[in-house]
Amino acid sequence: MNKKIFLSFISAITIFLLIGCNDSPSDLGIGFLPQDGIEVLKLDSSVDSIPQQSNYFKKVVNLGNSDQLLLGKAQNVSANVLMRFAFVIPDSIKSEIEANTLTVLDSYVEMTKNYIFGDSAAAFDYQAYKINSGWSSSTFTADSFANLSYDNVDLSTNRSTSNDTLYSFHLENALASSWLKNYVDTSLASNNGILLTPTANTNKVLGFTAFNVSGINDPRMRVVVQKPGAYIDTLVGYIAVDVSVVLGDAPNTGNENLSIQSSLTSEAKLWFDLSVLPEGATISSAKLTLTLDTLQTKTGSDFTNSLSVYLLSDSAKREINTNYLYALNRSGSTFTGTITNIVRAWNNNVENQGMLIKATSELRGIEIFAIKGSNAVNVSERPKLEIVYSRKK
Repeated sequence: MNKKIFLSFISAITIFLLIGCNDSPSDLGIGFLPQDGIEVLKLDSSVDSIPQQSNYFKKVVNLGNSDQLLLGKAQNVSANVLMRFAFVIPDSIKSEIEANTLTVLDSYVEMTKNYIFGDSAAAFDYQAYKINSGWSSSTFTADSFANLSYDNVDLSTNRSTSNDTLYSFHLENALASSWLKNYVDTSLASNNGILLTPTANTNKVLGFTAFNVSGINDPRMRVVVQKPGAYIDTLVGYIAVDVSVVLGDAPNTGNENLSIQSSLTSEAKLWFDLSVLPEGATISSAKLTLTLDTLQTKTGSDFTNSLSVYLLSDSAKREINTNYLYALNRSGSTFTGTITNIVRAWNNNVENQGMLIKATSELRGIEIFAIKGSNAVNVSERPKLEIVYSRKK
């Protein structure tokens, strides 16, 4: 019995020691390391003299993979939507379209709102234009917008503009008729979709559910057709391709701040001079803390409250190494996260070209995160890097 008790005690001690092992030295470990000729030290950029640099920049990205369509105007941006519908029509009705015996009585588009940026009571309105040139949701960006060909004639009527969940607008029947003809024979008419743009008096951005595989709450078009003296039917147009186009300059949130914004997009670079680390140092842990300017930060009704940090592989081209990605989570007015492997990479002969910081949900919403930069007057508000490392005495 005593032998069993002794073995159970040893097993419990072993499990305790295994659970206690991790990459960072424990308080107990720090106490014993000096006895082995090793000392554990901490480098803190807010206390030690570690030079740092930071800046932010606008980066044009394609928003075709976003689950949201953004439309409206607010702060520094104007958000526009391109969409094209495809029809599934029974052969019987298809033959009527071919014979030109159908009349379009009405056509309208429905969109489901899931997001708002700005004052919910602010004005919101938009217009719809026929697109004449081809486009792809996988490649179209804000840089493509200037070359988009469309008729500068608003084809929409009876637009929903209030704070409802379901928004709708009607289109000219002639446009819907041409799209039905295109379905039957592409030589009869074109279908490049429509462009939605906010009106000048609009002061908020709304987000609508975009194309999704499940087809839940995605935009739909309904076309009411009539064969005189025979029947009236409603045909459904399913969203085939869609993309948001967010135009504007990178937000100015103050001379001390780095402006990080979704969808536009605006990203930041951050660099610390780590030449102060002694040769042969072993990195135990590294933590990055960014301070938020809460007055300049603007967020919408639904957003991810975190930032993402990448190791920059080419600072000039702003290329990242996707093997080094870490999250900075918000607590109060700071974003904090562990970036140990990034610092270890620099310490192991990977060239230190800094880090790239972006909104975690960069392809949805219009969120603006104002982060205190390296030139902040209050040193304690500057980006802070804390490194725990060990070295031989």
